[in-house]
Amino acid sequence: MRIITATITVLLLSFSVWSSVALADIKTNSSASAPSPNIELTPDQVVVIVVDALKHNDPTKDDDGIATVFEFASPGNRAMTGPLERFTQMIKRGFSDMLNHFDSSYGEMEISNNKALQSVWLTSRAGVETGYVFQLGRQIGGEYDGMWMTESVWPIGNRNPKGQSI
Repeated sequence: MRIITATITVLLLSFSVWSSVALADIKTNSSASAPSPNIELTPDQVVVIVVDALKHNDPTKDDDGIATVFEFASPGNRAMTGPLERFTQMIKRGFSDMLNHFDSSYGEMEISNNKALQSVWLTSRAGVETGYVFQLGRQIGGEYDGMWMTESVWPIGNRNPKGQSI
């Protein structure tokens, strides 16, 4: 009985040490590089990654958030809005309210075949809510085959303050 108890204790301690090291390694690796498109990401996850990147964009780090957004732009989107320097200026001039927003809320993701649509409401630090629709497409063929990527984003306007209606 003592041998079994000792063996179980050693195994639990070993697992505890291993899991702590593994968790530290995951945290270190996850913060070391920005997310990039991969076949395992769902459309919902892609939108969250893109919105989060916009929220945490840091101009002192080469606009790292905008670079992540560009990374998730579909090849067709990149062809129209790239290269990255041009894309960065487009975001800063035409979609500046998306940068460093305070909060976000997500509508239901609508998926049909290889297309996905989701509305997202971004709240500024001043409390203004601005809506956008994200259109994603599952890429067919090429380097990004099977991956969900942003094809377009378009503004849908400001939301009325809570309790106010027309």
